[in-house]
Amino acid sequence: MEGTAAVKMLWVILSTTLLLFPSEYQSHYPYESDTILTSWLIKRYVDKDAMFRSLPKSVKINKEHAINTPTSPFRRNARYTAYEMAKRHYSISDKCSDSLVRVIKVLEMMPWKKHEYEDILAFEEGLVPLFPQETGETDLSKVFAYIDQYCKELE
Repeated sequence: MEGTAAVKMLWVILSTTLLLFPSEYQSHYPYESDTILTSWLIKRYVDKDAMFRSLPKSVKINKEHAINTPTSPFRRNARYTAYEMAKRHYSISDKCSDSLVRVIKVLEMMPWKKHEYEDILAFEEGLVPLFPQETGETDLSKVFAYIDQYCKELE
């Protein structure tokens, strides 16, 4: 009986600790559109308290909370962007997140064709200047607000 109480108490302590320390997701600097959209997806749909950090490319990042790195579960491959991999992993589908698939697919997988899509060019022109310009813990609130505004305009 005492063992069960101790296990319950340990579970409560661990659960509370996890709530006090939000997950930190890491990527390599400089940021790319795919990394930013994946981070936005996580913050809006998966982990409201998520924090983000960028590190120099020379630093190896643990795959557990990595975004768009060679070992990350959310990385671009021959068929999918990191953003699409995260959408699939978390089973996210709605008007906004689905519309961003077309955007990121062109920007990341077919950049030579982006001039054919005025809306995608306009999106990128507003997005990229908002990227953080240094490594470390980053405040992505401005770039996330830009993506949120794009989604509101879809409604």
